[in-house]
Amino acid sequence: PTAVKTEDDPVVAEYDVFLTPPTEEQIYLLQYPNRVRSRPYNSKFGATPHAMRIKPNSGFLEMDIKLSTENNFNKYMGLKWGDANKSAQELHNASGTYGPAAGLAPAKPRGPGGRNQAKDKGDRELGIENDLRAFRDAERNDRVHAKQTLGGQLIRHDSEAEAGKPHYFVGAFQGDHLFLTKVDGTAQLRPNFHHLDAEEERARIAVSRAQAEAAGPQPQGPGRTIKQQDESEIDKTTVEYKLGKALRQARTEGWIKMDYIDDEDQIAYDAFEKNLKVVNTVEAPVLKSEMDNDTFLDAVGPQKHGSPTRRRKRQPKKEAVDIEDEDMEDAEAGV
Repeated sequence: PTAVKTEDDPVVAEYDVFLTPPTEEQIYLLQYPNRVRSRPYNSKFGATPHAMRIKPNSGFLEMDIKLSTENNFNKYMGLKWGDANKSAQELHNASGTYGPAAGLAPAKPRGPGGRNQAKDKGDRELGIENDLRAFRDAERNDRVHAKQTLGGQLIRHDSEAEAGKPHYFVGAFQGDHLFLTKVDGTAQLRPNFHHLDAEEERARIAVSRAQAEAAGPQPQGPGRTIKQQDESEIDKTTVEYKLGKALRQARTEGWIKMDYIDDEDQIAYDAFEKNLKVVNTVEAPVLKSEMDNDTFLDAVGPQKHGSPTRRRKRQPKKEAVDIEDEDMEDAEAGV
């Protein structure tokens, strides 16, 4: 019997690959580095995002996930941080956002004569104690911080900074077909701690206000002249300029609210079938590569030392030579 050689890595399946047509919607890949894959953010695990917002120009993205207050929940701290968030939004930070997503903007507290003032320590503790006795009422009235906020910044793959880098595609299988849809941007969403920033800022403003009231009215100093640099003199290629521009954009841009659809919802299934697949595969145009094998290897291979254009030495192409019948007979006879 003849022995059959087994391949080390045999081909087990073949697929026809289709590229889906561009859509009006943006396809973003959201990654959660601090969340295990086996417990995604969805209704099955009781972690469906209930609020989502985006700053499309600066690229910041946030979502809120409801936390259960039934088990493993510190009600006192939930009320304390809820009060900090509410005070921040009413007094000096209407968006409730801190950090780079807010452009690292400092707080702008109102003066001591303003109508809205943060409660002093005694009144605050009394209010928290009363809410602890009627916790469900406080929760219904949104006085409890019972959410986790995830945030990150989108990296758009069509931006100038991403030029020349690999493109991301999301794949969908159906039978022996593989549908690839281009991803417009990627964002890694990690937990944000706006409630801690709000608490710290509340304490800092309270201290500064108390010091100002104790010092009394101060005489107004002479006006200062601020020299503004000419726009033409600024080097717009520096990292400092680009970072400052991005922060100014984030500071002035408002949030746009979005609707989050759970992945088990029928709307999500319909959008999946509509946007991530090709309906008529029979009439789909056939892609033709503009590269041969050597050109492709030159494009993806490392650059050859000393040559800015050629990365590897190509094999000489073999030329077909016509051999007459008499020459063939002589070759077979060994002449």
